[in-house]
Amino acid sequence: MLLLIVPAILNIIVIVLTVLAVAVLVLIVHRLIVRPAMNVKADRDAPPPQVGDIREILIDEQERIRRLSIGQLDSDVKTRMAGVKEDQLILIFRKDRGLEEYEITVEPGSNIFYRPPHAKKIEPLKSNEKILSRELIGYNALFRVAASVKNNRPLQYLEYELSSKFVINNIGEEKMRFDLELTRIFPGMDENSRDKKGVFSFSRFKVDHDDAE
Repeated sequence: MLLLIVPAILNIIVIVLTVLAVAVLVLIVHRLIVRPAMNVKADRDAPPPQVGDIREILIDEQERIRRLSIGQLDSDVKTRMAGVKEDQLILIFRKDRGLEEYEITVEPGSNIFYRPPHAKKIEPLKSNEKILSRELIGYNALFRVAASVKNNRPLQYLEYELSSKFVINNIGEEKMRFDLELTRIFPGMDENSRDKKGVFSFSRFKVDHDDAE
């Protein structure tokens, strides 16, 4: 009787182990191959940037430091525009302990143009700058992330404005929120130019004008 039971148990064990092995193999293939491929496709098929897009930055007491980068595809804010570099502009937000006061460090890569709060003129930014959060209340900072520059003037660029406001969070606390808004794509975007990576080209100039000033 024992000889008849043991093979049945072994068969069940073999079947269970086979099912588990197949399940593990499917999971590994999905995680290492299928999921990355789906993520790449989803990223490639993502919609182009639109004027009016806003990235909200809200920093809690435990975090206190937030790094935000603007670049082509691998940065936090993806421009998806040809000619833009990865991490071309980096903003680092540092919160004072216990206070709603912030210091923002602006770290420029190549071809960044900047107008500080309260200023009227936009100029090339070659080194780090600092902004205090109180300066942004009612006065936006402006950044131009340029894809091409000629004679120290941006010919193709995306323009962002950084502003701040006080909001009430989920637990009723008053917190400062920063908004990074895409306000301009100059001279425009060719929506039919998406390449295999999901990158778009700027529109061509139709007429000469001094709008880049």
